[in-house]
Amino acid sequence: MSLLKPSSCVQGCRSLKRLFSSTVVRSQETLEERPLVPQKVRPATHTISRSLPYTQISNAEMERLRVVPALKTFFGGNPYHDLVMSRLNRLLEKHHRLPRRVLDEREAKEILFISSAEYKSRANSGSRIRPVHYKEFVQALQKLRSIEPELMPHDVIQTLDEFTKKTSDEKKVAQLFVKTLDEFGRANTVGKRKDAVANISMVRGEGLILVNGKKSTEYFTRTLDTGKLVYPFQVVAQESEYNVFITCSGGGVSGQAEACMYGIAKALVVFNPLLKPRLRKAGLMTRDNRIVERKKPGKLKARKSPTWVKR
Repeated sequence: MSLLKPSSCVQGCRSLKRLFSSTVVRSQETLEERPLVPQKVRPATHTISRSLPYTQISNAEMERLRVVPALKTFFGGNPYHDLVMSRLNRLLEKHHRLPRRVLDEREAKEILFISSAEYKSRANSGSRIRPVHYKEFVQALQKLRSIEPELMPHDVIQTLDEFTKKTSDEKKVAQLFVKTLDEFGRANTVGKRKDAVANISMVRGEGLILVNGKKSTEYFTRTLDTGKLVYPFQVVAQESEYNVFITCSGGGVSGQAEACMYGIAKALVVFNPLLKPRLRKAGLMTRDNRIVERKKPGKLKARKSPTWVKR
């Protein structure tokens, strides 16, 4: 085994040191000469502040500064239709908590929205408005119209009036007429049943009920009839909170009692329209239209025949 000489070891260490120092200097020179490459970020359409260099802005900052269109359909082909639908959807989202009702066929025929041709003329886009777009437009208007008339917001009324066919002044007045409290804080309604008619005047009080100037227990002697007067208050849990003054005429005792019941239910809705769904479920918002069938000639009553005798 041969040993290295001390002189050769010293020379080898000096050469290694010289080689290492040269590589470090070269690496530093290359780093200083290499140009800075900007980070890959999303292209921005917003003006960036000049105080920050381009390479120091992060992706989150670029996302915040990027301009985002207000509508998802900003680059679509139907700008008018997209603007109208965004307006209707905002109204639906704003008033989604309001109670709704089921529209009957008669009301749907009386109040009609603008036609497809007129909608196209307003859009001024010709064939771009397709039947699918018009159907979507009408469905949104129907949802807005299903809001209870007593709670219809002012902005919804203006929108519906803008897209509704113009009718006569009498129909407009009838559509916009909603019962409210009078100057004395009273709700005046009318209830009917069979041939009986009851005029109701209700005000907040301590639970007094007068029928034709008498107390309800004196005018209606049967417990069944007096229970009908109190039934609307029991449904909404507001007993002894109103004073009711009733003037009824026509029909019999039971007919007058039920007429008063329907009139009181209508008066409660005037005070608080939110009670209408609860009263409707109890069957108090629809009048019972059954009446006694009239007598026919040759019959003892409506259908009863006289006793048949053989001889």
